[in-house]
Amino acid sequence: MVAYCLVCMLIFSLPVLAATPGKIVIDVARTSEITSPVIYLGEVARITAPDFFKAELARVDLGKSPRAGRMKQLSGNRITAAINAMGLNDNDINIQVPERVFVKRASQELDPYRVETALGHFLSGFFPKDGFKVKAFNVRGIEPYPQGNLSLVFDKRYTPSDNGRLSVHAEVWVDGVKEGRLTVTGRLSQIKPVVVAAIRLERGQIITPADVTLRDMDVFGLQPDVMTSVDQVSGMVITRTIDKGECVTRDEFRQAPAIEKGAVIKLVAQKDRLSIVTLGVCKEDGYPGQSVTVQNLTSGKLVRGLVTADGTVEVVF
Repeated sequence: MVAYCLVCMLIFSLPVLAATPGKIVIDVARTSEITSPVIYLGEVARITAPDFFKAELARVDLGKSPRAGRMKQLSGNRITAAINAMGLNDNDINIQVPERVFVKRASQELDPYRVETALGHFLSGFFPKDGFKVKAFNVRGIEPYPQGNLSLVFDKRYTPSDNGRLSVHAEVWVDGVKEGRLTVTGRLSQIKPVVVAAIRLERGQIITPADVTLRDMDVFGLQPDVMTSVDQVSGMVITRTIDKGECVTRDEFRQAPAIEKGAVIKLVAQKDRLSIVTLGVCKEDGYPGQSVTVQNLTSGKLVRGLVTADGTVEVVF
């Protein structure tokens, strides 16, 4: 029992093995994942040191970080040399570093759905809300990006094409730094009511509201001058034969004449307060506001006059 007590006293009387006050210990990990674009010692090592030295050592630059999601090797000698460059006394510092250190840059993934959503918001500046769809959506160039606030900036020079083909570039920015470029492709679909023939329309026919109807169609791929209102074509003359169900365009119509060639019309001659009304035969199609040649049925003479909206020709002396 006495011997046991002596052993215990001997043990507790031995000095504790610990770092002396002010001792600096740097323990570099074999593998580390970092977030910054520069590899700092404080991100790859556990540092025990007085606060002032610890802050300075943590900022030791070990080189540029790898790209997001990639790995980079550092030699232990290189790390040791960077630490020793601070000029610390060898007796005050203990560096523990593997022969090879592997550093990986933390990353974030970009979901294609997020790109598609951002694209829809961008395109809403060109089309009415909910007035378009993107079909065959595809995005190229996505890769791992550094961690941080990620945003997409689409090319402001983009303008929609008439055929609906979509190809636009977008830059990827993280915390205000450009980190990549995407190419987004697809096909735009915009459904609008367009005017189509309700029956077969013959060339030269004057169109009535019953002759045409509106049908929802994808306007991309159609001619850019398709008609979108029945009022646009009502009373117009069609210039070519159009089959039932076929959409019509602005170039396929002309204004119907107020007076047709050969029609007997009212001819009014005015001078000062004197007004003479007679009948005449129009020698050509007449349109409101335009001049036509009319043969006076009473005298047989040919005169020129302006066509009014009600089909009268006024001759002004």
